[in-house]
Amino acid sequence: MPHELRFERALKYDSSKGGIVLPVSLVASGRTIECQARVDTGAEHCLFARSFAENLGLEVESGHPLELGTLTSSFLAFGHVITLQTLNMAFESMVFFPASHEIRRNLLGRNGWLNLIQVGIVAYEDTIYLSPYDRAT
Repeated sequence: MPHELRFERALKYDSSKGGIVLPVSLVASGRTIECQARVDTGAEHCLFARSFAENLGLEVESGHPLELGTLTSSFLAFGHVITLQTLNMAFESMVFFPASHEIRRNLLGRNGWLNLIQVGIVAYEDTIYLSPYDRAT
């Protein structure tokens, strides 16, 4: 039996950027930061550069501490609940900011982003389709 999914948004992404990179807005304390983040289905949490937290007026170390691991090492990060916006879809999400300024990756991970959306990817067309999960059909 065939299955059908419907999506509210579609975006052609630039595959030359080394993955699926989307425009993202981080909103907290009446401030908004525009950036780009890579979709990372292997990342357990969303992670953004520490400088973004500071520009939002957040005290990084006052957040929920968590040791995050990579293939080769681990690092300390702090979680803060902010509004995360992607393609005009906004979610209240706990995102993490590293203790170190040296970690500058921006990742959309499973908790705080992927678990809140329905996603479809057609890689040979460089297109990602998204809908909020609560409105997905």
